Amino acid sequence: MAYEFVCESEAKRYCSDCSRTLKKTCELLRTKGISAQFSLVGSGARNMITRNGDGPYDLDYNLLIMKAEERYWNDLRLLKETVRNALNRAERREFFSDAQDSTSCLTALLHFKDIPNVEFSFDVAITTKNKNGNYMRLIHNKNVYALGLDQYTWNEVPNSHQVKDRADKLKRAGLWQKVRDRYLEKKNMYLFRQDHNHPSFVVYVEAVNEVYSRYFNRGGGYSVQSIF
Repeated sequence: MAYEFVCESEAKRYCSDCSRTLKKTCELLRTKGISAQFSLVGSGARNMITRNGDGPYDLDYNLLIMKAEERYWNDLRLLKETVRNALNRAERREFFSDAQDSTSCLTALLHFKDIPNVEFSFDVAITTKNKNGNYMRLIHNKNVYALGLDQYTWNEVPNSHQVKDRADKLKRAGLWQKVRDRYLEKKNMYLFRQDHNHPSFVVYVEAVNEVYSRYFNRGGGYSVQSIF
């Protein structure tokens, strides 16, 4: 199996269902003292939705935490659980299963009553921005369970603060297909490696930065680094 792009019009209904659910999630979070906004990964880009073979559509969203009460910053487990509970409450308005807590995101599956198979899943990564403007992803490190620990941390996505401006410049220069090609190549590379530490947003940032460096910063010493 390998990732392929999906026609935007084909996935329109699914995007609409997810957006409605996430809008309700943000409303519920506001009552809990959390101000957040959501965006489809690469939302400023077109035709970046993928699926793995005949598998579910791969819809990936960022939930950006803009403001929150101090207790959430001091207890990241509480922050993620509050978001998960709000998402689950919002999902009951649709046909989604409860969100599952993975390392770097919350994953929900969509079912239709007349079709037992999963139509698509969507991932919601909880993010914020640091003082340098780079995105930070909330990570639940499950590899420390054997030690009796349960670790929640913010992981920085390097070189992500300029990704929108760079994406816009690449589009204006007619280079967006290069980004799409590189994005798909990298998603399939990580799939082949069984590397689950590079969710779509990280892959998107890497693809934009690599193509930008190739065409606008030749010999300028720019490098793209993995966050892991």
